[in-house]
Amino acid sequence: MINNPVYSRYWKQELSPKVIWLEPEHFESAKEISDRNLSETHEWTIYLNALALLGFEEWLRERIPDVKINRDNCSIFQSDSAHVIDVVYNLSLGGFNLCLISVDNLIDDFVAVPKEVIISPEKTAHFYVLLEVLEEEEQLNIHGFLRYDKLVKYCQSINLEAKSDSYYQLPLSWFDPEINNLLLYSCFLSPTAIPLPSVAEVNHTDIQSLSQTTSIVNKALVNVSSWWLGVFEEGWQSTKDILKTLDSNYAWGSARSKSLNYHCGAKKLDFGLLLNGQALALVINVKRLEDNEVDVLVQVIPYDEEPGNEEYLPPALKLKVTLNPNTSESESQEVITRKADNVIQLEFSEIIGKQFQVEVGFQGAVITEKFLL
Repeated sequence: MINNPVYSRYWKQELSPKVIWLEPEHFESAKEISDRNLSETHEWTIYLNALALLGFEEWLRERIPDVKINRDNCSIFQSDSAHVIDVVYNLSLGGFNLCLISVDNLIDDFVAVPKEVIISPEKTAHFYVLLEVLEEEEQLNIHGFLRYDKLVKYCQSINLEAKSDSYYQLPLSWFDPEINNLLLYSCFLSPTAIPLPSVAEVNHTDIQSLSQTTSIVNKALVNVSSWWLGVFEEGWQSTKDILKTLDSNYAWGSARSKSLNYHCGAKKLDFGLLLNGQALALVINVKRLEDNEVDVLVQVIPYDEEPGNEEYLPPALKLKVTLNPNTSESESQEVITRKADNVIQLEFSEIIGKQFQVEVGFQGAVITEKFLL
């Protein structure tokens, strides 16, 4: 797990959580709930989850007195003591399914979430709410929430890898810190607006890992050969078009020099709060050589739409290029930024018709694109 003190301070200062003070009756009720479970192994987990649930319900009722909360199928009230996970799922709020992710100390940039509440149709939720239970301080912090459709979208844009057989590490930056938005969604949005996977459509014996089922790597190959005809896939554009609005941006100098003799395409990359909002651009420069070969220069540079800004790439940003991915002929190269780099790049030559893959990674998040020459 990555622990970035700078980013942790940013999260705590800029995205202050909602605070709920836990009362004696909350602790008494939580103990009663945990005592119903016959397994001492899971007693603390259920107790923590119960405090999270009771405090969260208190917060909801303070804001929406007539709120409809359905606990009938809530996981912490189930009799199955053999299978307890450290979240509260199957909680219903006005027709929406909620999953409460409860932790007792939120100190890292990522939060561990059990796989099954993300990939199992019986346990998925419209909203995942991140709660921090500070028992000694008698305090519950609501740090934010994540919509299921947003979760799937984020997973499709980066290479999310499981840290163990049971958990995924989700970046804190994925959670919406404005918890009042959850109330607005529950009041004015229909549950059908956030489709969940259907149990009937899934074979439970054949559920694959999230990285497979959500197609983390874009399945559609970017056809570089069409760039010679001025045709670019969605999200990509000619660097000539971008340079018209970025004439004063020094970081595009290398891309500009290549564009004179190369056909170039660029795509904006966004790592969100991991880079404090700084955007990057992936630039692919291609030029046909003799014998059906293509020279390819892959670059990552800062992307700033404000003229005159000269930004540097963040240190430890990694660019990796893999030729002939997923074959026995696969080979890779990678480069990592140093302090005050405004471009990183890798260059290679390959035969027309071959594939290559580009990965841009920062602090565990990886954006992946696949190309066809």
